[in-house]
Amino acid sequence: MGVNQRSIGTNHRALVSEVEGRRDAARSRLTGKTEDFRLVHFDATSEARPGDFVDLTITDASAHYLIGNETAHIKTRGGDAFASSLAQATPQPLLLGIPTVK
Repeated sequence: MGVNQRSIGTNHRALVSEVEGRRDAARSRLTGKTEDFRLVHFDATSEARPGDFVDLTITDASAHYLIGNETAHIKTRGGDAFASSLAQATPQPLLLGIPTVK
């Protein structure tokens, strides 16, 4: 039995990542890293933002990642910074004059 398999049923704290896995959108899940740097996926029904912490109970494991259910969401200044960067990233329209022939 591998290290990830032994994690099933245990609790871990993970930092939510901004970068999603290639199947995360299709499976409606978020990705994070545990305190011991293992990749973990969990349901995106949470209000967790990149930069926030989540406490997870591990329900399944693969050789390369863990799957967990969220038990707690811990808001952080990192999550606040991510949210404000999204608000600032909204592009403002730029109006250029149309050239005319004189």
